[in-house]
Amino acid sequence: MKSKVIAISAISAGLTAICLTVGIYIEMADMVALIIASSFVILPLYYKSYKGSVLASLAGGVIATVFGGFNFLSLVIPSFFFFFGIYPILSCFLREKGLKKPIYFFIGAIWCVAYFYGAYFYYTAVMGLDFADFPEWLNWLNDYILYFLGAFGIIFYFVYDRFVTVVRILTDKFLGRIIK
Repeated sequence: MKSKVIAISAISAGLTAICLTVGIYIEMADMVALIIASSFVILPLYYKSYKGSVLASLAGGVIATVFGGFNFLSLVIPSFFFFFGIYPILSCFLREKGLKKPIYFFIGAIWCVAYFYGAYFYYTAVMGLDFADFPEWLNWLNDYILYFLGAFGIIFYFVYDRFVTVVRILTDKFLGRIIK
């Protein structure tokens, strides 16, 4: 790898680790931290370095795990390693390789819905989350949670995929102005 790719990968890993660590310690900001961290993961793609992006994602995740005190019960660490750290890189790769849009959307939507189902089962089975703790007006959700997660996962996927695309375009534009 070139020194410019190594430098931007290190910056990407550091910013990713900072966002994830903030998300671990401030539980109200966990989803926002995940989304912002995933936007920093794609910085090395300015130089078309998928290896740099993957390494930055792994390094940022591992650093955040260490600084977060190996808190695997937090939403941040498993979510980053299973979806938010990998998907932006894979999305950019599949778009660049010219995969047909219906196949691309089908793979992404299935992966996103599977992530939401996995997160639900992780938090109910492993962490013991119970919907009896929620307010009474949300009792209907207990019966329809799997349908709700599927629908929400598909909607979230389309919004998040567009976010990744826009962030990639803005990142390339911004880095093109400051890097010579």
